[in-house]
Amino acid sequence: MTSQLPVPGALYINPAGGCNLHCRHCWVNEGSFTGELLSLESWKELLAQSKAEGCRYLKFTGGEPLLYGGIVALYRYSADLFSKVVIETNGTLQPEGLWDVFTEKKPFHVSVSLDNADARLHDEFRGQTGAWEKTVDFAEKLVENRINNQIIMSVSSVEREPVANMIKLVRKIGVDTLKINFITPSGRGKTDNFFDKNPIEDIIKFFTWIDKETPPGVIPSVPAALLPVNRLKNHGYCPVRNLMGVLPDGTFSLCGVAFSRKEMAWGKFPEITVQEAWENSPVYRMIRSSLPDGLEGVCHSCMHRDSCIGRCVVNNMETGGAVTSPDILCQCAYDAGLFPETRLIDR
Repeated sequence: MTSQLPVPGALYINPAGGCNLHCRHCWVNEGSFTGELLSLESWKELLAQSKAEGCRYLKFTGGEPLLYGGIVALYRYSADLFSKVVIETNGTLQPEGLWDVFTEKKPFHVSVSLDNADARLHDEFRGQTGAWEKTVDFAEKLVENRINNQIIMSVSSVEREPVANMIKLVRKIGVDTLKINFITPSGRGKTDNFFDKNPIEDIIKFFTWIDKETPPGVIPSVPAALLPVNRLKNHGYCPVRNLMGVLPDGTFSLCGVAFSRKEMAWGKFPEITVQEAWENSPVYRMIRSSLPDGLEGVCHSCMHRDSCIGRCVVNNMETGGAVTSPDILCQCAYDAGLFPETRLIDR
């Protein structure tokens, strides 16, 4: 690897070719994939090459990663390679041997999607009767096995009661944190997205309510610029300039966006190596050359620009047409005169 390149420190892989649910908001269109899945041995070689290139953080995501037939063996191999292995799952599947390997080699973190404390409403949202019960059982097992855990709740409105009820459920289960994700205008979420349905003034009030009147473990998926200073310490950022994504057939992508945005894919493993993809992919090159300096709108003048990097380039592509487009939430706040002036600098 040339010294001028950043290290591909984070790897997001989508080992399974689909999902067992039919969620209303899915931004990868269920992760449906018609190509031939990578074999277990090919995945192992890809991970080994990624480790050699400097990767230290691995996320299993999807679609639904626990659908992959060799997921237990693949996780066991990954846990020996990487210092941080994270899993995002809908929690409805428990492959044989999963809890044994989790006990032996604990994941760094597991996030489970649960969208409502009401089982019927969650099942309707996820498109499968009985999904709520399975997901709650999965979350309870994470707690029992003392695995770092989080529930992710997707919302399309600023209603407070569903969040308050979910907080009660999370406390009952004993889950560490509750993350509030807002349904974005991508994939199926275009018909039920948070930003079209709610005025920016109401959104800001909703954030304020979460910050002031809910426990510290409730984490809204809000740009850093709109967070109070006391929440910035534990605020996470997308490692977009150091990120590689891989689809189920080995196609290199930026996260999983190439499920639906084919122009964000380039090359396929093992036809090209991880090193060749990282150095030569026009997608990765474009990201490195245009971000963060090329960010437009309010993001260009934001003091958090170099860490936030527009928050999510996938959403920015959908709402603004380019990876350099500003974050929709911050831009709406700025246009309405609600963006904090203390977070702006003159560039």
